Amino acid sequence: MIVWAVALAFAATLALLLLRGTREPAARIAAAAALALGLGGYALTGQPGLPAALTPEVRNDLRATSAFETERHRRLSRFGEAAAWLTFADALIRADASLTAIRGLRQALDRNPRSTELWIGLGNALAVHGGRVGSASRLAFDRAAGLSPQSPEPAFFRGLAELETGDARAAARTWRALAARSLPDADLDRWIATAEQRAVGQE
Repeated sequence: MIVWAVALAFAATLALLLLRGTREPAARIAAAAALALGLGGYALTGQPGLPAALTPEVRNDLRATSAFETERHRRLSRFGEAAAWLTFADALIRADASLTAIRGLRQALDRNPRSTELWIGLGNALAVHGGRVGSASRLAFDRAAGLSPQSPEPAFFRGLAELETGDARAAARTWRALAARSLPDADLDRWIATAEQRAVGQE
């Protein structure tokens, strides 16, 4: 009971900070929903009364923390309405609720259809839900690229979605095309090498 009291107090305090930290209503909703999802998941699966145990090995699948989520924190904005919605979508995808993530991102895009970052997030969510970068996912990445033609991020995250869903050859093609029109990027070169190695392993 003490553990639950601490958890609830922490959640209430964090929710207050989140809601006061932004004046954007949609960002408030997304942040509060992400918090509620995390606390709800703990309520369903957490067992605070058990003794400490070694952390099990994380499975390398789409429900673990994805490369998209990691790279999003490195390459895209971590603050603002779009970032809040993308954080919410990441949490839903980890909970195996990619369709709900898609619906949320589409709702956010109805409010802000010119957000490159939201279109990137939608492209990734569609790829996760469909298990591949299909026509709808490609369209979302293309919309992102059209809104920010000088930015490398739409093409980078399309390649990442291709790699994450098992199409290493397509990822390598996407990233090689990006490298041909961009400034030298050692990080991109590393991703190209990873995709090419995986493509060889898929032959």
